Amino acid sequence: MSKHKNIPFFIPHSGCKNNCTFCSQTKITGFCLPYDDMLEEAKRLKATVEEALKYAGDSEMQIAFFGGSFTGIEPDRMELLLKTAFEYVKTGSVAGIRLSTRPDYISDDILTSLKKYGVTHIELGLQSTDDAVLEATERGHNREVCFTNAKKIVENGFYLAGQMMIGLPCSTLEKEIITAKDIVAMGATAVRIYPTVVFEGTKLYEQCLNGEYVPITNEEAVERSLACLKVFREADVEVLRIGLHSSEEMKNAPMGANHPAIGELVYGAEAYEKIVKAIGDGDTKGKVLKVYCDDKSVSIVSGVKACNKKRLTEEYGFKRIKIFKNGKDSQIKVLIEAEE
Repeated sequence: MSKHKNIPFFIPHSGCKNNCTFCSQTKITGFCLPYDDMLEEAKRLKATVEEALKYAGDSEMQIAFFGGSFTGIEPDRMELLLKTAFEYVKTGSVAGIRLSTRPDYISDDILTSLKKYGVTHIELGLQSTDDAVLEATERGHNREVCFTNAKKIVENGFYLAGQMMIGLPCSTLEKEIITAKDIVAMGATAVRIYPTVVFEGTKLYEQCLNGEYVPITNEEAVERSLACLKVFREADVEVLRIGLHSSEEMKNAPMGANHPAIGELVYGAEAYEKIVKAIGDGDTKGKVLKVYCDDKSVSIVSGVKACNKKRLTEEYGFKRIKIFKNGKDSQIKVLIEAEE
């Protein structure tokens, strides 16, 4: 089976007419891209796809429009980008098209157009399904809109991916677990979890400074993200990513869950819980702990800066901890032995 890969094409903040309190990108009111610039953008898309296909190998490729609310950009621009991308769908060079947008930028007409041009996956920036959280972050829509338009997406045959945020104003662990369960109930096949990062220049940043909002810590973000991760694991919903991509912009995020490896911390915490459960209540002091895991999960099991190994040593008194690759898709297993 070939591995899926995205060919990302970024449209920063285009199409979004809202100013959510946490958003670091400036809204361009009434902005309309000139036609010549639209043509140039379509050329850049084509060049991006052509370059990516050179190195596709046996991977299944998919064109992905990210960075803005794609269905909110001007119709002519959206259609030109879709037409350009669809040429590669028709020839079989790519398997389909993925895009991200807001729940309130979905309509029957838009979905008909997206289907016409080969869109297969829609990522919906839900952030939360709690009305108080949506109001506090000035999202511009309510919980009902999230469910109504997610249902339309699924009923029209698209794959739905949800995007949620951890630690928003008025949010709690309990509300985030409900949001995770709601995303599952919507029929999502995948999800992204974004712990809240506070960027300079945002309304959320000002709310931090004046005490209206207390930013989430990295430790809280890990705990609450892990709780949501468990909901998705149980429902067999694929977790595409936890945390923002590293970028220069993160330097302008002095508060919130801004650890550069927040996702690895969450997955490491998940692995730690599995190891502890497998260890049980037996005698461990002075013994050797051998952990067997998926070939790609050695660093996750060890933890960021070997934090899991250090914690296990301190809490259980192991003399030595060894981690072994145990094949692809292998579950975590442990052996506790006397000193070799």
